[in-house]
Amino acid sequence: MGGVLIGVSASQHDFGDYGGVGMQRPLVAAGAVPVTLAQIPEAIDEALDQVAGVVLAPGRDMDPSSYGQQPDPLLAPIEPRRDEFELALVPAALQRGLPILGVCRGMQVLNVALGGTLIQDVRLTAASREHASDPGWKAWKRVERASLNGEPIPEHPRHPIAIEAPSILYSALRTREATVNSFHHQAVAELGEGLRATATAPDGVAEAIELDGYPALGVQFELQEEWKIDGRFTAVFDWFVAAAAAQLRGRRLSVS
Repeated sequence: MGGVLIGVSASQHDFGDYGGVGMQRPLVAAGAVPVTLAQIPEAIDEALDQVAGVVLAPGRDMDPSSYGQQPDPLLAPIEPRRDEFELALVPAALQRGLPILGVCRGMQVLNVALGGTLIQDVRLTAASREHASDPGWKAWKRVERASLNGEPIPEHPRHPIAIEAPSILYSALRTREATVNSFHHQAVAELGEGLRATATAPDGVAEAIELDGYPALGVQFELQEEWKIDGRFTAVFDWFVAAAAAQLRGRRLSVS
């Protein structure tokens, strides 16, 4: 499966060196060659002609105007230019049949791109006020440093999730229950067209969404670190790279 190009839409805001390796390492381990996509909407078509799948990496909050809301005081920093790029990238990738994997912000982008909305902070809903989180991302910065230095992952907020079957996530993990990291402070509100929640936290927060009949998966947690704690999560990257390789084979067959 080596040589499968995966386009990664990532941000350098707040991540530094981690932005170039965090999401990319598990993709390489699964047999892919990740390439970072330039955030230039005019270059999307040409870029997608070269890759076999798209990863929507973590990052800052989305601008709430992208889903018809005014900013709440609990909104964290945003990156509107990346919003513009990714909200054009997602439909273009779907049109080509490219597999999509969204992580944290990436899951939220997938939802908004399909017409869904977000909860700007889990503390704004009564059911989720006790949702495990990491205000100020202090624990995340410790995890980020440890990850870059190849050190054990330090203690951080975690919570259980319940996984639906059948689903892509269940097929990869072969379990109905798991415990995952909890660095996010936003969540999916209304689901976008065609999406369904395939994993939830005890308070009902969607922890995974999938597009029925299509190789697209979004997860709320930081998947690129979770596989180091629970090795079963490597299977999610294996699924994604295999789906991208299958898409590439189909593309080559249609051309030949």
